[in-house]
Amino acid sequence: MEIRQLNTIKSGQVQLLNNSSDFYNFFLYTILLATKCGFNFINSRKAVGRRMNKHRVRTVVLSAVVAGSLLIGANAGAADLKDILKEGVKANKLAQQSQQRINANIDKTFDIVADYTAVLKTVEGLQIYNERLRRQIKQQEDNMAEIRKSIRGVTVVKRQIAPLMKEMVYTLEIFINKDIPFKLEERLAGIERLKDMMDDPKVDDSEKFRSVFELYQIESDYGRAMHPYTDVVNVNGTSREVDVLMIGRVALLYQTRDGLISGAWDHEASEWKIVDAAEYRKSINMALRVALKQAAADSILKLPLSAPEKAK
Repeated sequence: MEIRQLNTIKSGQVQLLNNSSDFYNFFLYTILLATKCGFNFINSRKAVGRRMNKHRVRTVVLSAVVAGSLLIGANAGAADLKDILKEGVKANKLAQQSQQRINANIDKTFDIVADYTAVLKTVEGLQIYNERLRRQIKQQEDNMAEIRKSIRGVTVVKRQIAPLMKEMVYTLEIFINKDIPFKLEERLAGIERLKDMMDDPKVDDSEKFRSVFELYQIESDYGRAMHPYTDVVNVNGTSREVDVLMIGRVALLYQTRDGLISGAWDHEASEWKIVDAAEYRKSINMALRVALKQAAADSILKLPLSAPEKAK
């Protein structure tokens, strides 16, 4: 075995040893072989002096030591190369992990920027909305101040509203009495109801005020109406039932049921006057039929109308 190992070394086929135990065994084998070779050489060359033999043995031992040192260096170099490769692999893995973290941070940054932009737009919209609300609140505060001011004057207004309504009723009564006398009894009865309501403590002021305005509205509508009705009129000293036609406040006409007598209200004289039957009988009859929706208003009628008066 020792000779086979030595021949392997001499042929230059030295293999790198991977661990310290193999190297240690090889080193011991080298020392032992060198020692035995030295002894064999001494025994075969007895003629050579002891000093020469010792020198050769020392040379063989030093050669074995140098070979072992070279093997140690080679083995250490192989170990360093593996360590370097391992460190390179670790470095690559760390670089990949770092790049992955960088990519994740970039994605998060983009998301944050997008969220921030959306928040800015939302804030801008809220600022515009809040500004509009501030203007509305300012107007509402002004209205509230005006309402508070009005509430403080409610007592004064309430004391003044009752005399005002009585004055309105009194003025309307005068107007009806001076107006053309259509449905005179019905209109005056409405005035009497208002007078009784004004003195009734059970009726609220709001209801009194509503009733007064309602009667004013009715009187206002009469001025735009063409209204036929039946009434009793003094004709030539005799009370007769006639058909009356009110055309706004422009004309108040009548015609007897037999159609022989027609008349009109004379506002200046405040009395009924008989009109020319030949001239107005057919026109008044047609106007009554149109008002009763018995004929179409498709022709111009000649009717006795009072001339307008100059306002005083």
